[in-house]
Amino acid sequence: MKFIKTLAIVGLSLFSFFSQAKVSGQIQIRSELASPIVLENSQDKNYLKISLTGVDFDSAKRVPINLALVIDRSGSMSGSRIEKAREAAILAVNMLNEDDTISVVTFDNDAEIIIPSTKVTNKQRLISQINSKVTARGGTALFAGLSKGINQVKKQLSKDKINRIILLSDGQANVGPSSVGELSELAVVAAKNNIAITTLGIGSDYNEVLMSTIASYSDGNHVFVDNTYDLENVFVREFKDVMSVVAQDVVINIQLKDGVKPVRLLGRDGSIKDNQVTVRMNQLYANQEKYLLLEVIPSKGKTGEDKTLAQVELKYDNLLANKTENQSQLVKIGYTNKPQVVKDSVIEDVVAETEIQKVTLDNEKALEMYNAGDKAAAQKMLEDNSNRLMSIGASMSADSAEVRGRLSQQASKIKAMADAIETTDEKVYRKQVTEKQYESKQGTIKK
Repeated sequence: MKFIKTLAIVGLSLFSFFSQAKVSGQIQIRSELASPIVLENSQDKNYLKISLTGVDFDSAKRVPINLALVIDRSGSMSGSRIEKAREAAILAVNMLNEDDTISVVTFDNDAEIIIPSTKVTNKQRLISQINSKVTARGGTALFAGLSKGINQVKKQLSKDKINRIILLSDGQANVGPSSVGELSELAVVAAKNNIAITTLGIGSDYNEVLMSTIASYSDGNHVFVDNTYDLENVFVREFKDVMSVVAQDVVINIQLKDGVKPVRLLGRDGSIKDNQVTVRMNQLYANQEKYLLLEVIPSKGKTGEDKTLAQVELKYDNLLANKTENQSQLVKIGYTNKPQVVKDSVIEDVVAETEIQKVTLDNEKALEMYNAGDKAAAQKMLEDNSNRLMSIGASMSADSAEVRGRLSQQASKIKAMADAIETTDEKVYRKQVTEKQYESKQGTIKK
């Protein structure tokens, strides 16, 4: 391995700089710098990646689910949309068991609780209520519907359950509070109660910014359902996620040491106060990696010296063990006067994810250009971003086949976004891009 040889040459310990994946309970944590060895007396930007991977478990031992379905039944949902929404709700009932809890809220000009929070012990009764009461009519009181959905989940709220809302809508909120800010406040309330909200936007008329923002604040999923007939498959994928949750209320605290400056978080949101950085993740799934990236400016050092750059503290609720667990890691950085040593020590996985997140930010600018009517500039920026990722992947070592594959995959998605500008309906295009951008910013990698 190139990195091990490099450390041997400069007389530094491998274990000082390469974070071993540490497993405790249901989460494997790894903390790595893009450049664990830097030039002496330099202060170039560096990138700290902290990845959390949920450990696999016996699905028969999953914890109970506390679910609310919040379904738009406004007039625009008439026909196949409301029919498929009913079928998806019935599918949800059939996938749950008697230890789980479900509630169903519908909204039009107002919101109605058609199934109050209840155990899934009589599926036929629940299905009958869904068939008779989920019908299309009226306006879109999304705020009222989501608010009642949150309250239903809170009735059975427990740290020992997976608390989830699935919000399904095809239109613009037009009754009651309707701004992104007002509805985001509800998502913040949900997040504080460890409730994740997944938003499913149907068709091309819903507000993609609103729906993706609601999901983002609560660390849920966001999906664009272009074809109503895909709704059942979307529900199946969502339930696979819900049934594989192994940890909730995940908090990562990064304490940067003296002289180390935090610059910004890439992708995931969090708080930066002085040298303390905090990021929260609502839920973590088995066999899935979620990561955060922190841009930092290290302190200066001398050749042969190694320093602690940060202490990483992880706290989370282990759902399977029914207890709160903690982990801790130190992140070290070394110094040399040999540029080749710096080059050879680079962790290519961290570099790749950093570039993906930077490109994601650029893609947001491309979408702004598109929305402003400058489609040619948007297309060029997307093509440049795709080529940039392909070029970075081509420059990586033979040992990094998996990393190169991920870069190639992301580059292909961005190229497809560029090509679609000329052929796709504008409203559909905005929703497709918003969904892809959301996925990238979440820093999620399926194992």
